[in-house]
Amino acid sequence: MANDICVKFGRRLWELREERGWNQKYLAEISGIGRTHISQLENGRREAGLRMLETLADAFKLRLADLLEGV
Repeated sequence: MANDICVKFGRRLWELREERGWNQKYLAEISGIGRTHISQLENGRREAGLRMLETLADAFKLRLADLLEGV
C-alpha cells in the first residue's frame, strides 16, 4: 500500500472500531491480530495485506469492499 493509502485505511479502521465502541484490545481479541499491530495500522505505519484485510473484515462482519469504503 502506498503511504497515503495506509493513512486512509488507518483512519477507516479507527472509525469502524470507534463506531462500535471497541477498544484496540477488544479488536485484537476478536481478530487474533496483535494490539500493537492494530495501532500501527490505524496510525498508517503498517501495510495490511489481503489476508489481514480479510481477517479485519470478518471481525467487523463486513464485506471486504465495505471495509475499504472511502480508502
